Amino acid sequence: MNYSYIDEEIRSRINLPEGISIRKFVESDFSEIQSLYQSEGWMTFVKRSQDGLTAWRNSPIALVAVEGDIIVGLVRGITDGEITTYIAEVIVNKNYREKGIGDALISTCHYLYPHTRIDLLSTEGADEFYRRNSFRQTTGFRKSYC
Repeated sequence: MNYSYIDEEIRSRINLPEGISIRKFVESDFSEIQSLYQSEGWMTFVKRSQDGLTAWRNSPIALVAVEGDIIVGLVRGITDGEITTYIAEVIVNKNYREKGIGDALISTCHYLYPHTRIDLLSTEGADEFYRRNSFRQTTGFRKSYC
């Protein structure tokens, strides 16, 4: 299969562990993506499978980190391309954490849209990860309808 990998200029700026690469999402990835969501207890993409797939299709940022054919991380987001990039989700498989994959996924978003700031929501357990990666904490709110 011909996957669209991140171009070499961006790849050269990102520090990834040996054997890990970042590429654009393809629809056949979705069941593995759902497994990552489920492992975190984020069930919307599992319970609303078709809506979740549509969300991935419609997201300008839809990237996976892979080791061979196995998806070990993901990032999905939206952007206006000039001011704001909003990261909706970042997940790294628990067995691959502390290797720089999460940072590489976020850095890829920055290199794809270098003029934008990056905004995101965090779970309490991930706060320290974002602090280590130079994010500053802000106040936010969320209202879910489903």
